[in-house]
Amino acid sequence: MLNFNMKSGFFVFIFAVVILFVQGVCAQEKTSIKEEVWQTGTITVRQDPRIQDIVNRQIQKNKRKKGIDGYRIQLLFNSGPTARDQAIRTKVEFLSAFPDYPVYVLYQSPFYKVRIGDFRTKREALKVYHQILRKYPTAFIVKDIVRFPDID
Repeated sequence: MLNFNMKSGFFVFIFAVVILFVQGVCAQEKTSIKEEVWQTGTITVRQDPRIQDIVNRQIQKNKRKKGIDGYRIQLLFNSGPTARDQAIRTKVEFLSAFPDYPVYVLYQSPFYKVRIGDFRTKREALKVYHQILRKYPTAFIVKDIVRFPDID
């Protein structure tokens, strides 16, 4: 019985060594082929000319839109004789406390609105929302057209 276990253990050991050897050889072959292809040859890309038309139309559409779909945080929504002054005060107060975010004062008759930020995702807006919530408890997130992000 002991002799049988030693034989099967020996065969398992030999089998494992052979498998490891074969994997090593295969890995070396794949790398050498990859290097040869990388070092020589050319790639020709042929695209339908209509693709460029579609891209150009999208570029023109984006230029007319003056921004992209995104999110802002609305701090104030007010109407009345003092609404404009209150909107400007809110803008100044916010900029003194949070100078890193752009502030927009909008007039959509008969309301003045103060919105901040140019967030591409709601998640980005939520991070800032939680920072300002204590000072602006009535603030809320709205969908808006935001400026294109700066390209570094």
